[in-house]
Amino acid sequence: RARRRRAAAKLQWLRRELGGGRGAPERTLTWEAMEQMRFLRRELPEEWPLQRLAQGFGVSPDVVRRVLRGRGCPPPHRRLQQDQRALNAAPRPAAGTGREVRAPDGTLLYRLPRGWGG
Repeated sequence: RARRRRAAAKLQWLRRELGGGRGAPERTLTWEAMEQMRFLRRELPEEWPLQRLAQGFGVSPDVVRRVLRGRGCPPPHRRLQQDQRALNAAPRPAAGTGREVRAPDGTLLYRLPRGWGG
């Protein structure tokens, strides 16, 4: 018993020292942006590899993989909360119509067709 307690205490200490962040990383994309990312990957996979999506949306390729793998859709009130957290975490200039994908430097990469992404 004492050995387990010492091991647990040491593990807690290591987590505190190393930052111990559990779970998903901080949200930096809105649900609309994630839907656009899924649409681009589904419709034009050869034009939108992971690296280009990551560059276009200003996130890491790991975040792109997580978005493409995830399929959940929370209730509307939770979606609004998550979108607000994402907008607060990574403020970016609005893209006009909300149907455009822009690189971090502001150049237009792709414009979604009518009826997609807002």
